[in-house]
Amino acid sequence: METLTAAFRSRSEMEQAADALRKQGVIHLMMCPNGAGSDHAYPEWAGDSFQSGLSGGQDEGLLQLLVESSRRRQAEDTISRFGGIL
Repeated sequence: METLTAAFRSRSEMEQAADALRKQGVIHLMMCPNGAGSDHAYPEWAGDSFQSGLSGGQDEGLLQLLVESSRRRQAEDTISRFGGIL
């Protein structure tokens, strides 16, 4: 099993990615929409190095998913296709 976390700048892109990932058979998926403020608290599963990769206040949401190891690459490609940042 592999856990992936991605940030999206557009809520609609995040939702489209989530729909595509569900169709691919992800085991677990959690969406965490954020407000447009740089002081927004991130969930515990979003590590410091991940958060520093975001430009302040521009992210619209975070997506965490659990996939089988054999489907990791497919999930990464899907996230990237919809504008997600791993």
